[in-house]
Amino acid sequence: MLGIITGTSLIGKEFKGRKCRKKTVRTGYGDVEIFEGGDAIFLPRHGIAIDTPPHRINHRANISALKESGVDGVVCVCSTGSLNPEIPPGTLVVPHDYINFGMPLTFYDDEIRHIVPELDEGLRSKIVEASHGNDGGVYVQTHGPRFETKAEIRVLGQFADIVGMTMANEATLCCEAGIPVAALCTVDNYANGVAAQEPGLSYEAIIGNIERNREMVTAIIMRLIR
Repeated sequence: MLGIITGTSLIGKEFKGRKCRKKTVRTGYGDVEIFEGGDAIFLPRHGIAIDTPPHRINHRANISALKESGVDGVVCVCSTGSLNPEIPPGTLVVPHDYINFGMPLTFYDDEIRHIVPELDEGLRSKIVEASHGNDGGVYVQTHGPRFETKAEIRVLGQFADIVGMTMANEATLCCEAGIPVAALCTVDNYANGVAAQEPGLSYEAIIGNIERNREMVTAIIMRLIR
């Protein structure tokens, strides 16, 4: 059973033709609302009302809830900005690695333990096949909730292809929990200063792009969980 972590682009109850039951999972890090859909668990990272900003997401509770729900893999669906003019908005990227410049999160606050973080190749291959997206790329996570400065983007662009605010934390915690994890990233904007974009870099413009990709991403997720 797959766990699907959805962002501003998807939420479990919107999957037409599926019987999704809302459920509250109580964890040691807080309560999490999920949607059970038979062969998949949908978890909206920003909450059901999509009102939790990226820097306030309770990632440890979210991953704990998926672990307790018995998932054997997690797909993070992420909205990202392109760090490369040759990766335009509308592109799908299935990253092979990531960099985390966000706040460090771990389940191991009270013990010395080191894991090797990685994105699962088997799950990545399934996402590539289902999406026909770009096979590979480096995702870099920043703090949020603000966008990055142009200077920051110039630095990040030397090491990564796309930028977001959530996936690296989710992936690392999944690795700590022993859950295979991979990501499907929609490129919904050029990052600050990478290329000209209309109507400019704004949350509203990004949401508009996300809305246009909603049906496509939903179809990809449906193919993954069949």
